[in-house]
This record gives sequence, structure tokens and C-alpha cells, in this order.
Amino acid sequence: MHPEPSQSNPLIGDRSPANRRDFADAIALDDHKIAFAVKHCRGKEVLDIGCVQHNPENYRSKFWVHNALRSVASHVVGLDYYKEGVDYLNRLGYDIVHADAQQFHLGRRFDAIMAGDIIEHLENLDGFLECCKEHLRDDGVLLITTPNPWYWKNTVKAALLPEVRTNPEHTCWFCPQTLRQLLGRHGLRIAQLTFGARYRSDRWMPLPTQWKCTTFHAAITK
Repeated sequence: MHPEPSQSNPLIGDRSPANRRDFADAIALDDHKIAFAVKHCRGKEVLDIGCVQHNPENYRSKFWVHNALRSVASHVVGLDYYKEGVDYLNRLGYDIVHADAQQFHLGRRFDAIMAGDIIEHLENLDGFLECCKEHLRDDGVLLITTPNPWYWKNTVKAALLPEVRTNPEHTCWFCPQTLRQLLGRHGLRIAQLTFGARYRSDRWMPLPTQWKCTTFHAAITK
């Protein structure tokens, strides 16, 4: 069990264990997040923000999006705030920059920027989006995945519990409407919106898509 974050140390991602049950040589190309990323990044130059995904041992996971991107893109650069994780993966041959997703300047632009499950961890959303715009080519695409607040388990928890417990590093929830409003203030728009869930138990539930899916994906353009 991990300790609760304190005000002096609110970021605990470096102590999140990797899920060894997901370790595999193959890439889960049918996973909803990976399929979304691969669709928009094939043959492109890609920046992958938040690629360490809490624990660098996740590079062994069949669900590690960064490996999927490397398998289809022409070139992939990673970016993450967790320095020890960045150093660990660079020693294995990955190309990852240690930087803050809310304030980074790499001096280059990309065809696609992948920001998987990162926006809900941030406090400076203006800085994040302006940095993404700075590094995105005019015809490029920003890819954001984020937890779906209307997922049925969250709805049940909200009805039965004093509060909905979630990742202790999260600072906010987004739904498609609030994300669209935020993006519009930065001259960005959602070109495509989809929902997804990893497990069949969710996908096969007789519920509307917006209730049974854990995540929504947005392909965003200038």
C-alpha cells in the first residue's frame, strides 16, 4: 500500500508499481488507447508526453503506448517529469526528454503529440496547451486521452459514497464539453471524439457508450 500524498509531496507516481501481469513481448494493438494512438501516428514524427506512465518498468507491458508508437511512427520522442524514470529508459535506448509537460521548449515541431492520461494530472492547463501548440505543425494533431467521469462505476460511487476516489495525483475531471471549452480558448478544436474501455466486462454491458467506457479520446487540431 502506498502512503497518501501530502501537501509537501503531492506527486507519488514514482512509487506506483508496474502491473507484471501485463508484461509481454507483443504489443496489444487491439487495446482502445493503443489503437487510437496508432491510427493517428503511423508514419509520423511524434512527441509522446507522459510516456513513463508512473513506473519505467511499464516498458515491458503490452499496453505501453510508447512502444506501440515506436512500432508505427517514423520517429518518436518521449517527454516526462519523472527524471529517474527518464534516465532508466534512456539507458535502454529510448529517446526521452526530462521536462515538465506544462513548460517545455524543444526547438522543434511534430506531426502528432500524444498526451495519454496526462491532462487530468496538471494544474497549469494554459501552459500545457500553449506548449503543445508551439510544438505542433500547422497540420498536426494533438491526441488527448483522459478518464471518462461518467463511467458507470464512478456514477455508482458518487451515489453511494461521500466522494469518488480516484488516482490521488489527479487535479481535475474532464468531460467532452469541458475539454471542448478549454481547447476553444486556445484556438484548438476537437476533430474526432471516441470512447473506449479495455475490458470486455465493460464493453459488453447493456449501457450507453458514454456510461460503459472508462476513457474518452480526442483528436485535436488547430
